[in-house]
Amino acid sequence: MCRACKPVAYFCQAAYFYLMHKLSAVAFFICLISFAHAQHSLSGIVRNSVQKPQEGAIVQLLTSSDSTLVKNEITGPEGNFQFSGVSSGSYFLLVTSDGPPVRNGPFEVSGDKTIEVSLPAQQTVQEVQVTTRKPYIERSKGKVVLNVEQSINAEGSSAYDILEKAPGVRIDNNDNVSLNGKPGTVIYVDGKPSPMTGAELANFLRGIGSANIEKIELISNPSSRFDAAGSSVINIRMKKDKRVGTNGNVTGFYGQGIYPKTGGGFSVNHRDKKLNVFTSYNYARREAFTNLQLDRQFSVNDTFRGAYVQDNMLKFAFTNHVVRAGVDYYANPRNTLGLVFTGVDNRFNPNGGNVSQVIDENRQLTSYFGTTNRSDERWNNFGINLNFNHVFDSLGSDLTTDLDFARYNNTSVQDFTTRYYDLFNAEYARPYLLHGDLGGQLDIYAIKNDLSKVFSNGLRIEGGQKSSYVVADNKVSFYDRSGGADVYDSTKSNHFVYNENINAGYLNVSRDIGKWSLQVGIRMEHTAVTGRQMVYDSTIRRNYSQLFPSGVISYKIREEHSLEMNFSRRIRRPGYQQLNPFKFYLDPTTYKEGNPYLLPEITASYELSHIYKQKITNTLSYARTGDNIVETIAPLADNSRITVQTMRNLARVDVYSYNLSVPVEIKKWWYTSTSFNLYYAAYTGNVASTPIRNRGNVTCSVNSSNTFSFGKSWSAEVTGFYNAREIYAYDIIRPRWFLNIGVQRKLWDNRGLLRLNVNDVFYTNNIRARVDYTGYTEHFLVKRDTRVVTLSFTWKFGKNTVPGARRRQGGAEDIKQRVGNGNG
Repeated sequence: MCRACKPVAYFCQAAYFYLMHKLSAVAFFICLISFAHAQHSLSGIVRNSVQKPQEGAIVQLLTSSDSTLVKNEITGPEGNFQFSGVSSGSYFLLVTSDGPPVRNGPFEVSGDKTIEVSLPAQQTVQEVQVTTRKPYIERSKGKVVLNVEQSINAEGSSAYDILEKAPGVRIDNNDNVSLNGKPGTVIYVDGKPSPMTGAELANFLRGIGSANIEKIELISNPSSRFDAAGSSVINIRMKKDKRVGTNGNVTGFYGQGIYPKTGGGFSVNHRDKKLNVFTSYNYARREAFTNLQLDRQFSVNDTFRGAYVQDNMLKFAFTNHVVRAGVDYYANPRNTLGLVFTGVDNRFNPNGGNVSQVIDENRQLTSYFGTTNRSDERWNNFGINLNFNHVFDSLGSDLTTDLDFARYNNTSVQDFTTRYYDLFNAEYARPYLLHGDLGGQLDIYAIKNDLSKVFSNGLRIEGGQKSSYVVADNKVSFYDRSGGADVYDSTKSNHFVYNENINAGYLNVSRDIGKWSLQVGIRMEHTAVTGRQMVYDSTIRRNYSQLFPSGVISYKIREEHSLEMNFSRRIRRPGYQQLNPFKFYLDPTTYKEGNPYLLPEITASYELSHIYKQKITNTLSYARTGDNIVETIAPLADNSRITVQTMRNLARVDVYSYNLSVPVEIKKWWYTSTSFNLYYAAYTGNVASTPIRNRGNVTCSVNSSNTFSFGKSWSAEVTGFYNAREIYAYDIIRPRWFLNIGVQRKLWDNRGLLRLNVNDVFYTNNIRARVDYTGYTEHFLVKRDTRVVTLSFTWKFGKNTVPGARRRQGGAEDIKQRVGNGNG
């Protein structure tokens, strides 16, 4: 460490321990709150055109300088309203009742003030069509935002389907997600990280329908307010209606690929001056398949010794129920209490089989075996969040506290039957029957406090703490039924208990000074982990603390050009299922297992961006990840004919990337947004006695979305994606592309919306790859039910013309959506 950096590091460590062990989060910010400006009361009365009190009018208080919404109120029976905690400054009012908004002001507030507003007589006006086109893909303060509501092709899809097509996002054949070539991406839902990874996470994402999603944020370098876990963050923000009155929608869809997909749901939101009550329910049943074709070749000293040629076909019906309900209570303009409940029930019944041809060293077919899979799986989870928000002033200074509890349950009953045949289709061995009974429970407890102080000169200071405790208890039992009775198989059975406690504290400072904008933050996390394999009576313990700095510096060169540089240091802890040492079987020659000895990986990322007109963005980035966690498919050390899929630590991966994002309005009726990503990922490590050093290649991906408007009611969308040949550690992945088209029609004063879309028109969204290890080469092809025609209809009801209700300022709004601010 350089001499100049040491005092800063010592100061940060001292500040952390002082925060965590000497002060509570509230006490930490008492010193900041003392600087708050004097607060005043602004009250008044609204009268109609005959000078009678107007009840139910919406009164919005906005700043005169930049029209920022400060507070929102609804007039009472006497037409009265009152804003408390208003800072000195210049403001104006917007008052809305049955007619167009009425502006009052500007006026100065330097003490308590009373205002009267008179509404004009109602007039019959012609319909005004307001068209503010919001692009499907846009960039906002260090993140790329996918406005899912704006996409025709997203209708009827799941979160998994949308991410597969997202710019810079890659989902490999093992369902691992990466962003801009950086492994270790963490999926958030409404600002809370998902504890799932791999196939379990993929099935969870398949259960989230697009009807529930407002937008998806792709954040390459998150700020210190986010948990330090993950090299990058993908945050799925669910819909929540903020309009006053009763509003809602009903939706339904039917899709047809090789198998049908259907679903529907509703959402209802009622909001008045004191309460906001909301609920939603969505159902989906998607029948689909996965076809995995494998060619596995074994060799010794480059001499061919045999092969398996396998064709695995797995068909499944995925049934999903999602419930979300909550209430916000606005005790007064300064204090809000919220309660949210979410529940998910997923049922998954994979049924299929594979046929494996056995090839000898002379490349001759000698025999074959077939395995059938009959499984019944269920995942369900629920979560409860209690949120409190206190606003100190109109500038955005606030305190928020979140209490969370979540439980994830999974049960699975698996039956595998393997039969062995000679070349004359005669069975030459007794069938092997394997029965598995798998179950697990994961509980998450968390408390989080975030405080912020905003000063009139634009300085913003944030800080807080988070403590979480996780208990995972998984038990699996396998039985050999080949002899007609259940014989417990101790080599495949296990019981794994995992406990994790993380305590964190952070400090974040941001300020705009002229053409400069600066944000710097530091986060420290202490992690204590215990993993116990009950069957083998072995225990793994880890205990460590680390600092995670982050920062963003931007400079506005002139009106149309600006530069932005950001950096962050992040950690990726192994997922709970990745640590779980259980074995999950495909057939007798292939299984998947966790690795309890996985180490966390550390990523340092740097980005430099040029932004033109706040639209066109050029970004250069570099990231180095140590102890890189990758999923490998390699032969067993003591039995090269058995292949194991598991997670391993590589020494490192270096990722160099260039991204160009170009949203352009070619014509008033044609809007296009294109993202081009060029990157090189160099992997170094040693798995299955196969060392690699800086292995990788220069590759690219292109994602383009085009929207066409035809009059007031018709529009269409065409999106395309291409990913060039890519080397991913030991995998060589062939190019992949697909095309989606869609059309929509607005009906009945825009309350009805009819959409028709076709995904993967040419059925090209398949994954082909080659895997190379010492003595082992595998070629595989993965096909899924990706070409789907979907017809959907949505009906909106309620007061569509009512403007938005009181908006949370600064940290308050972010916390309500469970999202950090700053660089994401």
